Amino acid sequence: MSTEHLARITWSVEQQRRGLPAFTRTTDPAWFESPEEGWSLVCRFHASPREQGSPSVAQVAFLTAEAPHDRLIAGATLHLFERSTRQLATVEIVE
Repeated sequence: MSTEHLARITWSVEQQRRGLPAFTRTTDPAWFESPEEGWSLVCRFHASPREQGSPSVAQVAFLTAEAPHDRLIAGATLHLFERSTRQLATVEIVE
């Protein structure tokens, strides 16, 4: 896996209503807004989103070597698929 980046994840209203995830690591599909392209994003939380609240802080990285790692820069935004709600969380790369 490539270098991890600090990110802030803001969960959907529905995910917050149902309860934030208790996991500390997940790999889920994520999309850039433009151009629209999706990749598997690994999110590693020091404390679970349930403990942190929304937004949650995580270290993130793409799963595959072929992914556009150079696009994970401060200010970049992705949409992360939420398994339990089938909605999208917003991932903002901080550094």
